[in-house]
Amino acid sequence: MRPDSGSGMISIMIQVKNPVLEQIEPVGPQYLAHARRKLFSRSFSEDEAHVARAAAEAAAAAQLAEDAENDDSFEIEPDHKDDLRRDAKDWKAQDHYRMLGLGSIRWRATRGMIKKAHRTKVLVHHPDKKSGASGGSSSHDDAFFKCLQKSYEILSDPVKRRQYDSVDNIPEDAYNPLKDGADMPFIEAWSPVFEREIRFSVKDRNSAPTIGTMESTKAEVERFYGFWYDFESWRSFEYLDKEEGDGPENRDDKRYMEKKNKAERAKLKKEDIARLRKLVDTAFALDPRMAAFKEQEKEEKEAKKKERQDKEKKARLEAEREAALAKVREEELESEARLKREEDKKEKEARKKAIRKEKKNIKTLIKDSNYFYAKGSTIAPSTLEIYLSELETMMDKLSLEDLERIRTDLSSPKKSNEDKKKILSAEARKLVQDGLANPENLTQFGTDNVARKKEVKETVASSTPQESTSSTPSNVPTKEWSVEEVQLLIKAANKFPGGVSDRWETIAAYIALHTGLPQRDPDDVIKKSKAVQKGSSQEATVRQLQFQKKTYDVTDAPSVRYDIEGEVPPVAAVQPSDAKKPLSKKKAPAAAAAATETAKKPAAPSPPALTSTAIPPKTSALAAVTGGGAPAPAPASLWSAAEQKLLESGLKAYPPSWQGEGERWDKIAEAVPGRTKKECKLRVKYLQDQAKAQKAAAAAK
Repeated sequence: MRPDSGSGMISIMIQVKNPVLEQIEPVGPQYLAHARRKLFSRSFSEDEAHVARAAAEAAAAAQLAEDAENDDSFEIEPDHKDDLRRDAKDWKAQDHYRMLGLGSIRWRATRGMIKKAHRTKVLVHHPDKKSGASGGSSSHDDAFFKCLQKSYEILSDPVKRRQYDSVDNIPEDAYNPLKDGADMPFIEAWSPVFEREIRFSVKDRNSAPTIGTMESTKAEVERFYGFWYDFESWRSFEYLDKEEGDGPENRDDKRYMEKKNKAERAKLKKEDIARLRKLVDTAFALDPRMAAFKEQEKEEKEAKKKERQDKEKKARLEAEREAALAKVREEELESEARLKREEDKKEKEARKKAIRKEKKNIKTLIKDSNYFYAKGSTIAPSTLEIYLSELETMMDKLSLEDLERIRTDLSSPKKSNEDKKKILSAEARKLVQDGLANPENLTQFGTDNVARKKEVKETVASSTPQESTSSTPSNVPTKEWSVEEVQLLIKAANKFPGGVSDRWETIAAYIALHTGLPQRDPDDVIKKSKAVQKGSSQEATVRQLQFQKKTYDVTDAPSVRYDIEGEVPPVAAVQPSDAKKPLSKKKAPAAAAAATETAKKPAAPSPPALTSTAIPPKTSALAAVTGGGAPAPAPASLWSAAEQKLLESGLKAYPPSWQGEGERWDKIAEAVPGRTKKECKLRVKYLQDQAKAQKAAAAAK
């Protein structure tokens, strides 16, 4: 410290040391108040009010304890006769509360009550008092005083008293709700039981739910029983542990005794839990409130069930009504559709009938006009048949209106036969130009010019240079289709309709099986099927054969079938007039040669009006039949040797005298896989005809 020369002030010179970091722990009531406010989120006023309330409760509790110690309202029970004769060594079996005269108060006794009862008992049973009163000492008095001192020692120590209270079961024998409370209401009878058991609860007994009243709600009752079903007891049963006797201490013996006591405590704990659970189950079953709740729940369930059933019934009735209405509407629609179908059917039938009528009228008009020949002229049967077949083909392509128009034109008396012929020729050319008919099927109506024009156009188109394209299977030339293959194609298309798996492969295999030829490509079969639908020469031939089938009897001109392995020799067909006559040895070769020569000869010349075009080569066989020559054998399905054997086995298994279930020919057809009943019949008929022909030939020799 020195004075300042300039200002006369005194300045203090102090040397500051280096700072030192020290850890300070917050302590004291103020810090505790701060931590309490932060922990419980209280303000200063709320914390002060809480502290004041806690202090008041502590003071009240202290006053209550002091009043209890000074309470003279309880009565000390007199000594029990069994306790007066009890041995001091048997102190574990004695009732410590009864020994001090607190048998009725027991675990509810306060420390003050225990002190007062002990003081009272000591004044009476002290050995000095006894010896002075009786003039001598008594062993029983000393033993009782020792038991009295032991009881006070245990009950005055909180730990030992808790261990003793853990095994104190005397009150359970003092009151039984099933016997003592049988005539009492449920609440009054069972309240003491749960008040007695609540003292063993780990949780605060003040926060435990009470048994309630008869007006308690379902939630309150369920909370009460839920607490007792989840009850946690602090009972440890350590008071009943067995102790070692006199003698030197042994560590192994101590461990063994401790292990044994621990197992015994666990056993007693388990038995106590079972006892309490049984007690709660009994109370739950006898509680009239639970029965009322169950009845109420049952009524609610019944009400909900009835409501649900009513809704379902209403919905069912509504659904039935809707279904009935829908059924009525459906029936009305179905009736309308049925009426419409019937009307359409009637209209279609009427149209078909009108078409047939118009066709018949046209044929009649053509016949009356002598097929546009001069009167008195005759027509070769073969030419007439071809003409009628092509006329039928053309009329099938025409509509009813066209037929009516043609019939009107043909019935006009002002038109000559040449004009009428031109009318039909014009209709044929129109069909060919529109692509509705094949010119090869209408050769008798002058469609050859139309066909030649079409061929010229195709030739010119093919001669025009085109961009080179890669060859496809469709450009590869295929073998011509025979009339027999076309017949089988039509039959297979009807036998295997659309929707059959691998339809065209199946049809190709069917044709190959019945002809014995190599199987055709499915694309070739599809192409030929489309050509047959549009119309082709083979179709015309098939129609002619069908027309012939209606005219001639099969027995007069039987078809010839050839066996694959040649086991059955072919037999030449005979004339219709000679079908039933046996041929002589010389006439048989002549008839066969005549049939061959007739088939090779060209058709007889016809009048100029109908012979402008020669008969197609594919119809030469038909012309030979209808023209008076020897009938040529018709195409026939082929049978293999294996199929023939299966047929013979079937005929033997099912003779004409067979009387089993089903039709005989159905069973025979089942024995020959891939063959129908009709095919089997035709095969048998063919074999019979072959046998007859062979017999006739043998007889002629």
